Amino acid sequence: MLSRIIAGVDGSAASLAAAQMAAVEAVASHRPLRLVHARLPVADYALLLPPGIAADTRAAGRTLVEAVRDALRRRHPDLEVCTVVAESTAAGALLRASRSAGLLVVGRSGLNTARRGPAGSTAARVAVRAACPVMVVGPVPPDRDEVVLGFDPEEPDAPSVPFAFAAAHWRGAGLRICCVRQFDSDQRPDDATARRAVHEAIAGWRATYADVPVAVDVLTGTDPVARLLDASHEAGLVVIGDRDLGVHPATAAPGHLAEVLVRNAASPVAVVRPPRRHARRVAALP
Repeated sequence: MLSRIIAGVDGSAASLAAAQMAAVEAVASHRPLRLVHARLPVADYALLLPPGIAADTRAAGRTLVEAVRDALRRRHPDLEVCTVVAESTAAGALLRASRSAGLLVVGRSGLNTARRGPAGSTAARVAVRAACPVMVVGPVPPDRDEVVLGFDPEEPDAPSVPFAFAAAHWRGAGLRICCVRQFDSDQRPDDATARRAVHEAIAGWRATYADVPVAVDVLTGTDPVARLLDASHEAGLVVIGDRDLGVHPATAAPGHLAEVLVRNAASPVAVVRPPRRHARRVAALP
């Protein structure tokens, strides 16, 4: 049985969109859904709930997450969904939940981001530290279905590849594989060779997901992050791997690509990391 899907819920528009996308993913892949809510300050509940309920943070947290659960059940009667209210920070609760999940879905920004930190800071932190793939969703659902995969020629066996194929399959959508190639000014890249190498690398997955239409784009430029941000405007989901595509480790901190895309992409972004032997240690709380 596939592992459950986890969605973080704090009542913000982005978290509600994340919960809805998580429900769609759960129904399509026949997985149960768990909604995780980290208790909020009374002032935040006052923005979302009637005064009598908001004053009691214990009751307020349960009321909020159960209301989201009930709304999802009305839309998806066959969905298996449960709720958890955590007594910790949002990042801490989500990182713990990721240890037993197959996918974690979170909103790009939560309540009062101006007071708590830059928009997307919690989502970016969770995306690069979680023990399972993380999907980050903005407040406005995408109006496109195509899945875009940022493909690294040096990592043809990365788990982001089968994840992207499966995501396209469940959506009944096409898959666009973007191979971002950097080059020196005095060296013109051989796009045909790069395209052929990509097709060879994904041949097995194309056979497995024969119903998924695949297009391969070889994108040239000095900034792979910018090229994938451009691609996100035409996508329903952008999938990237654990490492920064084409970015030399000496010029970018680990997780740079993931952080920039999570904060700025026009579409939802899935960050897919390889399985880790010590997932609990990786997701350890600060």
